[in-house]
Amino acid sequence: MYSYLVRPLYPTDFLKRHGVGVEAHLGRYDKLENWPQYVPFVGGIHLPYSQLNIAALDDATRAQSIEAVKAAIQKATLYPVERLVMHLTAVEIMDDQVVGAYDRLIDGLRDLAAYAATHRRILCLENTCNVWNPTQRRWGVSSAEWRRVWRDVDRANVKRTLDTSHAATAVMDLETPEKRVEAIWDFLVDADAIERVHWSDSILGPDQIKKDRHLVPGQGDLPLAFHRAIAGLSAVKLLEQTSPAEEIAKGLSFVQSL
Repeated sequence: MYSYLVRPLYPTDFLKRHGVGVEAHLGRYDKLENWPQYVPFVGGIHLPYSQLNIAALDDATRAQSIEAVKAAIQKATLYPVERLVMHLTAVEIMDDQVVGAYDRLIDGLRDLAAYAATHRRILCLENTCNVWNPTQRRWGVSSAEWRRVWRDVDRANVKRTLDTSHAATAVMDLETPEKRVEAIWDFLVDADAIERVHWSDSILGPDQIKKDRHLVPGQGDLPLAFHRAIAGLSAVKLLEQTSPAEEIAKGLSFVQSL
């Protein structure tokens, strides 16, 4: 199996040359006309999340959301991938209205974990991107809350996915670059449970912009020691960019040199 993955946006010759696979984002990339050529390279699975809310107070919305994720888990069995990346897929506040509840999130994730277990699959919960919208709130932006959800679900087949670009968005409200750098290390607490990585660089410095940057690793200012710590994780790592192939090649060289 592949140690490194990229998005299925590059020629298969590129994948072969660099010894990398691709992550199948179900409902997105697997719908592309040229998807069949990437099937032999699938080394990661990303479950759908758009327009879903497994924590919804509305029973119909919640049931539909859970069933959509279960259908994707079933579809994932077509690929020889055990660990499935999953956003928390849960909205608490939308347009200033409370639309979700934490206990319904936890119960929903336990339901999905039980279903995934019947297919011998592991759910890897991804930390959430900060959207900086005062009328919205999604669970799992902060490192503490991301870990709390994982602990409260408390299932053997529920682990975590670290998205380093999302982690950077979570610390950008801190006043100084030094505080942001210190805080981003919190995302590596309980690192033994991080079994997938979406690896990007970002900007934490004085000119930082509140943006989910997804820069090629090595092209931002995340600490080199932080990159090295990620390199030391045993998790399969996706370079989650849409950059030109030559930039992705530089990123692969960077992460493999750590």
